[in-house]
Amino acid sequence: MSILPFRLYGLLDCNSFFASCEKLFRPDLANKPVVVLSNNDGVVVARSLEAKKIGIPMGAAFFKIKHLLNAGKVHVFSSNFRLYGDISNRIMRLLQRWTPDIEVYSIDEAFMDLTGLGLNSERRIDFMYDITEQIKKWTGIPVSIGLGTTMTLAKVANDAAKKFGSCCDITDNEVREEILAKLPVGDVWGVGRKLKPKFERHSINTAADLAAVDPLWVRKNFSIVQEQLVRELNGEHCLDIHTAPAARKSIQVSRSFHDAVEDFQTLSESVASFAAKACEEARQDGTVASGVYVHVNTSRFRDSYYSAGSAIGFDCPTSHTPTVIHKALELLRQLFQPNQLYKRASVILLELRDAESVLSQGILFDTDTTRESKQRSRKLMQAVDNINSTFGKRSVVFGSQGIDREANAVSAKHYCSPSYTSSWDSLPVAKAK
Repeated sequence: MSILPFRLYGLLDCNSFFASCEKLFRPDLANKPVVVLSNNDGVVVARSLEAKKIGIPMGAAFFKIKHLLNAGKVHVFSSNFRLYGDISNRIMRLLQRWTPDIEVYSIDEAFMDLTGLGLNSERRIDFMYDITEQIKKWTGIPVSIGLGTTMTLAKVANDAAKKFGSCCDITDNEVREEILAKLPVGDVWGVGRKLKPKFERHSINTAADLAAVDPLWVRKNFSIVQEQLVRELNGEHCLDIHTAPAARKSIQVSRSFHDAVEDFQTLSESVASFAAKACEEARQDGTVASGVYVHVNTSRFRDSYYSAGSAIGFDCPTSHTPTVIHKALELLRQLFQPNQLYKRASVILLELRDAESVLSQGILFDTDTTRESKQRSRKLMQAVDNINSTFGKRSVVFGSQGIDREANAVSAKHYCSPSYTSSWDSLPVAKAK
């Protein structure tokens, strides 16, 4: 793998994004601890800097910190994804004022390919601060930017920027080595919780340790993905902004239930609804799935914890909702155990493929009957999607989803903020003192 010419990547990350969005229309919460909860107000999924400082851990069960809410020491919000999505969209559109070559990585992160902008070392600092200051001014959301010669190094730089300031440039070799030496290997993009102990068994404890390892040894003992990671840490770019991260290979729809579910009928209606939503997402993406995976579990805080999952393949890759629901419920019947209190269910579409390429391949072997059947199925799904898009979600549902399942399966959100940016009725009101 040859070393490519100098490239420059940036990663913009919104600081404590969900919590920052909640503070945006609540100036009274400035400098106060704020946490955002998962669906059904189950666990903490976002924390403001002030909440981190008082020791609230990520993933903490809400019931364990509720005493802080009652004592007025922390402000709690249910997740409001409609608000977060709208703010995220505004930030990503603003980012394109500085460079059109961006790749939205998540709701609060975006990579930028800055190679063609001709930014020397002095201009890079001004460039980063210009972006962070303007986005803060125009949207109210604080952001951090890291610059590096690879996407992985941009990630490392962004991590440093959040710790030591709003911007960080590690294109200089000495600066890069210093930052890598301070970064635990488990915090390196692409390592995570599972790989961390494996690296540590080989005395690879920091990002600098990982960068010093022979890439071919890593490939032999781990995989080509980890080899590319090592090369990227050394400034050899292996990932491209338009090809990495790789297009998602699966679609997951899952939910924690506000009230534990014991009966099969209620659970099956939720699973059917999740399968229908996953299929709708697949059709929007122009993909079809090769199989489906279903997982259910009880509360992990109970002694009799039960967790089980199973997968099944389709005869032909599909995003046809009735087919996927049928297979998902077939799996659920195998997994379901009576007298259990189920707290969560998940449906995952596996091994996504481009729908048009699968269709063209299938035509060669299809009979007139199967070809006509596939066309009818596609038209049916298009009609369902068009109706739901025009008249609102669940205007048309399949019987196995249950008529009232949306109300039962949707999260209970006792601390949800208003939809400030998408509802006239939720516009904030200014009052004179």
